[in-house]
This record gives sequence, C-alpha cells and structure tokens, in this order.
Amino acid sequence: MSSQKNVIYGEGTLCNQPIKIVPPPQGVEFGKYCAIAPNLKIMGINHDYNYPAVQNTFYKEMFNTNHPIDQSSNIYSKGKIIIGNDVWIGEDVFILSGVTIGDGCCIGSRSVITKDLPPYTICVGQPCKPIKNRYNKEIIDFLFYILLKQFLTPSLILSTLYLLSNLIVSKLLLLLFDNNNLSCS
Repeated sequence: MSSQKNVIYGEGTLCNQPIKIVPPPQGVEFGKYCAIAPNLKIMGINHDYNYPAVQNTFYKEMFNTNHPIDQSSNIYSKGKIIIGNDVWIGEDVFILSGVTIGDGCCIGSRSVITKDLPPYTICVGQPCKPIKNRYNKEIIDFLFYILLKQFLTPSLILSTLYLLSNLIVSKLLLLLFDNNNLSCS
C-alpha cells in the first residue's frame, strides 16, 4: 500500500489494487486486519450543491472569479471515514464521507455506503444496508471484549470461535443427556 496524506492503514490490512481514495480533510482510517477487494472508491469530498452552480467554470465565465467554495477553502464533506477492524470490503464498493463501518462488517460487491454500518453485520446494496448479523449476540459481545483488550489477531479470533463452537456442542450434548435421563457412566 502506498502512503497517502490523511489515510491511515491499520496493521495487517490488505488492499487489492487498484483503489482510489479522495480523503476528507478529517481523514480516512482503516482498522487492523481488513481485507479490501479491488476497485474500492472512497470519496471524502464533494461539490456543495447549495451554491447557484457547482462548477468553477460558471463563476470564471460569468463573474471572472473562482467558485465561492474555493475562496473560503470550505471543502464540502460530512467528516472522517472510519473503517473498523476485521472489515471485509467486496469489489467495486463506493464509500462516501462521514461514515463509520463497524468492526467485523462484511460489505458486498458494488455497494454504495452513505450511512454508518453496524459491527459484525453483512451489508449490501445501493444504498448499503445490513441484511444479517454475522454471529449471535453472545459471540459479538465476546469479540468486542477482545477488541477492547486490543488483542485482535486472526489466530485469536479463529481459536476463540473454535472454542465457542465446542462450548455450544457441549451444552447441546448436556441438554440431550439431561432430557433423556441418560448417563455417560
């Protein structure tokens, strides 16, 4: 990944090129261990449509001056773009300014992100919306606990999910044996 002003990449984040980032003045921040498919576009600034014309040429030709936004140096942006830890972004995704993508979020190809997306959800569409949780509430809460402790590594998450799945199977077996008055001895 090449270094770019106002763009921060967390440890272990991988971006498949090409990607295009026009950061807002507040910046773009990728969390740790994100997986980014090709053709991601992040547009952190935009034309301010509150002026009579959005293009500089109109002001140059009609008034022999620059666009008012150029003179005030107020770039139209809704704010910083935050992409959480362990986020998977599919191919051809478009992200607008001022959004936060929660930890563990999976975003489908060709989605357009205009609003915040909750953690550990699968999100798709134009505009992008959550369609499903990745895990149940207990697992999500546990993953947040790990993130708070800042021990997020792929091996820890995988081993934790393995442990949780074994606990679930153990509970099911206990319920089965308990309900049928069976014993293991």
